[in-house]
Amino acid sequence: MARGTDFSRHLLISLDVQGYGGRDDRQHASIQSGLLAVADTAALRCGLDRTTWHRQGAGDGELAILPPGTPEPAVVDDYVRELAAALADHNHDLAAEARMRIRIAIHHGVAMPGANGWTGQGVVGVSRLVDSAPVRGALRAFPDADLAVLVSRQIYTDVVAQRHTSLKPGEFREVVVRQKEFTDVAWLRVPGHDVHGARLSADPPPAEPAGTRVTAGAGQHYRAEAITVVNGSVDAANAVFGIKHGS
Repeated sequence: MARGTDFSRHLLISLDVQGYGGRDDRQHASIQSGLLAVADTAALRCGLDRTTWHRQGAGDGELAILPPGTPEPAVVDDYVRELAAALADHNHDLAAEARMRIRIAIHHGVAMPGANGWTGQGVVGVSRLVDSAPVRGALRAFPDADLAVLVSRQIYTDVVAQRHTSLKPGEFREVVVRQKEFTDVAWLRVPGHDVHGARLSADPPPAEPAGTRVTAGAGQHYRAEAITVVNGSVDAANAVFGIKHGS
């Protein structure tokens, strides 16, 4: 085979169920069947044929390589909308602790069949996106949400920002994904929620105001601040400025 003849770019979708490892064996079986059911229902409702997708299962998740020519706006907009609706139907009569909560990542990149699954940087990228801290943190930040969506920089720039969908760019929040060897910007959305004010696990901690943190009693914190104003010259040899608290 000539070099490069197997090279191709595809629209890529990765699905993963949050909290799968904490469920028991019987729940695992139910979640796996439920994941496929909601994915199939969503595709059927928006006219996408999942039988033409190359799908690689992973128990609590699925990697899908879509055929060339699949309309990206239909996936980013319609499929995600129908996935959210199918997921809401699935969870409607379930107890809160039994709900299925899904992370979905969408990317466009290189994907090639290999000896033990699909290969290529596109496959790596979408897999890192769906497993990243920002999208995991989004479901923790919104306990009542069942779906968190992360689209790659390419998808956001080419599909969302150029208004090829009914989605508003303001519904998305820019995040930095650092997952294993992968680092890139991506765009986060949680349908029905404002993600901009959410505290995500990947965010840096808030800056501490200037001053010295002092603990005074259980749960109480005060902040001491020493300010020295000097007018004119001062001989400060061996001097100490500030406040010293006893231990």
